[in-house]
Amino acid sequence: MKSSIRKRYLRFLLPGIGLLLALAFLLLLFSGFGFRCWFRKPEALGELRADELRGKYVTVPVSELGDSFLVFGYQDDSGSTVVREQYCLYLVDGQYLIVRVTEKDIPKLTRWENAEDLVTSGKVGSLLEVNFGSFTGTVNRMKDAEVLGRLRSWLTAHQLSGGTDNYSGADISGYEGAAGGDYTAYLDAAILPLVLEIGYLGTRSAGTVTLLTILALVLVLLAILLGVSILLGLWEKPAKAAVREYGLKRLAGDYDLAGIAGDSLRIGNDFLWVFGTLTTHIYEIRELVWLYPRSRRLEGGKKRWSLVLKTEHGEEDAAPLDSEWAVEQAIQTVIARGWPITVGFDKEKQRLYKKDLAAFKGRVRNGTI
Repeated sequence: MKSSIRKRYLRFLLPGIGLLLALAFLLLLFSGFGFRCWFRKPEALGELRADELRGKYVTVPVSELGDSFLVFGYQDDSGSTVVREQYCLYLVDGQYLIVRVTEKDIPKLTRWENAEDLVTSGKVGSLLEVNFGSFTGTVNRMKDAEVLGRLRSWLTAHQLSGGTDNYSGADISGYEGAAGGDYTAYLDAAILPLVLEIGYLGTRSAGTVTLLTILALVLVLLAILLGVSILLGLWEKPAKAAVREYGLKRLAGDYDLAGIAGDSLRIGNDFLWVFGTLTTHIYEIRELVWLYPRSRRLEGGKKRWSLVLKTEHGEEDAAPLDSEWAVEQAIQTVIARGWPITVGFDKEKQRLYKKDLAAFKGRVRNGTI
């Protein structure tokens, strides 16, 4: 009996635990497992070689960023320009690394870009006196072809001339086509297919990683709690209470001989078992005072039937069954056990049961209801 009861709720809870853990894994997967950056100290970008940049979680002083070559923004309701994204340059081993700064960190970048105004206005004596802070982010693969194209156009139009890259100081005269003004070969070699995404933990923004990680942890916690509830036997509490009251030997013996009225109902000589999705309730048949069928019409016109049972202690339960015939057969099986019981629903019974349970029980016992 105990193993049968346990199997019933485990067939729902174990897949449920698996589903929660699977969803947690998918959330972490979608986040790129960026939470790992929380446990790393960002490396200094200036100390890394170009060939070891990809995937690195790095930090760079704002004052070390180079020129901006591309800005995306919009005008707010007041007509002011709001910068949404700004792309800057950073030289690593003479190659161009794109740095992407988003709206949240734009003010820090703007302050650095306006740094000379601080000296001119006399607010500071030297830029060395000001700490402009640093950016932290992850170097990822650059997937935006438009940004790469804009950088190539910007360098070609403003920095490449006379066989020299005026920005990096590189001699480009030896590259194929450079002498004729075709800088394709040089740009292919000079521009890293990477982008330092400021504020990113791995491949996702810090906000996204934090949200998804918290959701994943909640799901894992729920899975753990469900596992603990199984170990503690919380889903067996009603059955355990019946075992304490009636004894396992008596219950198990009656369970083995009981007739199966449906997936949710088992009727023995002395006891009746109502199996719910997660819990099983056990009732002594002599405590039952009222049985009646209940139906509910489903979409499409089909009816769902259940056997409603009420006890002399005011308890109520309902066992879903396959048909009206199955409900009637279950009622007849209980009646055959020989204990006084009333069958069928009417409003008079309902009023009396709610108003005066003792009187209801007395009328059932003397057969006047």
